[in-house]
Amino acid sequence: MANPHNRLQEQAREEQVRMIRLRLRADLTAYRLGHTPLTREEALDLIERARVEILELFPGKEEVFDLVLRPRFLRILNERALAEWGRTDSVN
Repeated sequence: MANPHNRLQEQAREEQVRMIRLRLRADLTAYRLGHTPLTREEALDLIERARVEILELFPGKEEVFDLVLRPRFLRILNERALAEWGRTDSVN
């Protein structure tokens, strides 16, 4: 019979790995939005790809993505749009 304590430790490690992957993906997306040459469409596609990847790690957490990460990404994109592309290209 498997030790329940070992299984809990394994689940905790798996959760930690998923959280690290989420942070890395979110940080990489934020960096690319702020520092790499992208059109507005490419930037929005990057956000969508990050969403898909993150939801693969945490299925059913669409609302959390939309409440936490999407606003972060759009804020970065809007700050860049205001600084580089002109006010008319900012997104909401």
